[in-house]
Amino acid sequence: MKLIQNDALAPTGSACPEKATDLFYVTHHAAPWDLSGPYLTEGDAELSLASTLCPGAVVSRRAVEALDERTHALAVRNGTVVRAFASGRCQEPDHE
Repeated sequence: MKLIQNDALAPTGSACPEKATDLFYVTHHAAPWDLSGPYLTEGDAELSLASTLCPGAVVSRRAVEALDERTHALAVRNGTVVRAFASGRCQEPDHE
């Protein structure tokens, strides 16, 4: 099914943004950008904070009205990576 808006057809379904939610970031008051994130859970952001070598960095929560597929996928991937790093599954490559 398609919706008509402004005389244009727009697909419905999975392309529609998800409901409002919170995203978590690692931030620092002196940095003009986020140090890492977004993360879907505060726990993932805390794991990232623990590996951040930046005194004064904190976990920040931001409410978002809509979460598009790209941002959701990025947050899922960030969480997977930070959990793997924290569990020690990430190893340095062998440079022989």
